[in-house]
Amino acid sequence: MDTQKATEFGMNRTGTKYNLDEAIKTAEGAKKLTSPPKGDGLTVFCDKRMEYIRESDAVGTVPTPTSLKGMLSSLMEKMKKGDHSFIDKLGERIAFERTGTRLYEALIAKYEGSADKANFPDLSVIKKFHHEELSHFRLCCEAMEEIGGDPTAVTPSADVAGVAAAGWVQALGDPRINFKQSLEVILQAELVDNDCWDVLIGMAEDLGLNTLVDKFEVAKIEEDIHLSTIRAWVKEMNLAPGTSIKSSEINRPSQVIN
Repeated sequence: MDTQKATEFGMNRTGTKYNLDEAIKTAEGAKKLTSPPKGDGLTVFCDKRMEYIRESDAVGTVPTPTSLKGMLSSLMEKMKKGDHSFIDKLGERIAFERTGTRLYEALIAKYEGSADKANFPDLSVIKKFHHEELSHFRLCCEAMEEIGGDPTAVTPSADVAGVAAAGWVQALGDPRINFKQSLEVILQAELVDNDCWDVLIGMAEDLGLNTLVDKFEVAKIEEDIHLSTIRAWVKEMNLAPGTSIKSSEINRPSQVIN
C-alpha cells in the first residue's frame, strides 16, 4: 500500500460516531451481560496484579559462566557492583541489536516493495544503517565472549527486550503497513537503542573495561547518527509535499556517510 493511499478517506467504520445508535446498543449490552467488580475498578485490577506479582518467579537468571575466565570476570563484577547486571545488560544488547538488524531488513523490503518512492530517503543510507546494526550485534557477541560469557544465552533483560520488541517486529512484518509507517516504527526502536548504549557504556566504565568502552562509544556515535537521521526523515515525510525542513534539523546522507 502506498503512503498516499494510506492517508486517503475510505470505508473506515471503527469510530462510534459512524453509527451512534449501534454504539449505544453495544454499551447497553455490555452493562447487561457483564458483572463489573464493586468499588474502584483500578484498585481491583491493581490488587489482582500485585497478587500475580507475589506468586510469580523472576523472568530468568544470569547464566553461570562455563569457563575459568568467565568465572573470574563474574567474580570481579560481583565484587565491584554486587551483582551480574553487566552480563545481563550485555545480553540485552545482543538481543536488541539482532532484532534491530531484522527490523532494518524489513524496512528495506518495504522500500523496495513500494510502487511510489517519491520523497523517499536514500536507500543506500538505510542499507548502511542495517550493516551497522549487524556489526553492533557482532560487537556485543564478541564482548560477551571476551569476558567469558555465552553470547547465545538469553539473560533476563534480553528476554524482556525481546518481548517488548515483539510489537515492532509484528508491525514491520505486516504487509499492509507502508514504508512511512514502518519508518516511524524504526524511530521508536532507535530511541530505545540509543539510550541503552549510554547505560552499557557507563556500566563498562564502572568495571574498568576500557577497551570495551572505546568500542561501545564508536557504536554509540553510529547510533546517534541513526537516531537523528531517522527522526529527520520521519518529520520530512510527514510535512506537506514540497515542504522541506531546515538544514540544521536533518543529517543529510552526504553528511552521515564517510
